[in-house]
Amino acid sequence: MDRVYKGYLQHNDISPGNVLLHFPEDKVSEVYIGVCDWGLASRVCETTPSRYGYPSDEARTEAFKERGSFVAPELWYTYGKPNSETSYETVRRRHLYTQAADAYSVGVVANMIWKDEDDFDLFKDTAGKARFAVALKELTNPDPKSRSTLRLVHATLTAPPYNFQIPECCYRKHI
Repeated sequence: MDRVYKGYLQHNDISPGNVLLHFPEDKVSEVYIGVCDWGLASRVCETTPSRYGYPSDEARTEAFKERGSFVAPELWYTYGKPNSETSYETVRRRHLYTQAADAYSVGVVANMIWKDEDDFDLFKDTAGKARFAVALKELTNPDPKSRSTLRLVHATLTAPPYNFQIPECCYRKHI
């Protein structure tokens, strides 16, 4: 996703169903992670309104139960009657997809993937695992202004002590 952002794009729909994991048979200690379903993607410069607006708190609560944990809090809203200050057309312009919203979703999915990981080669010690968890947790800060960026987390995880290697291509290159 860091490479996607360098291209000034955002996915706008990160969830476990849109993350592909590939475990090469010849490299049992490696996993390649891909992202699919780019149908809602947009350019960073676009003002793409959130699709998580609902006419009532009850409808929003029901939708949140179905999909909520992967969607940044700032994308959820309830709108009011047409031609009012809280009309759908007015309120939706205040709830835009952003890289911060994508970072939140990436953080939720990454925490799901890594929460029970105890690989000694990856973490080296308990403190290393704690630093790793903090780096990922900072992506899910409910306040988008205080939320970490994918670029910062990427820089943290590719530097010592982690030194994660970022693949140069998608695992499907050789298919």
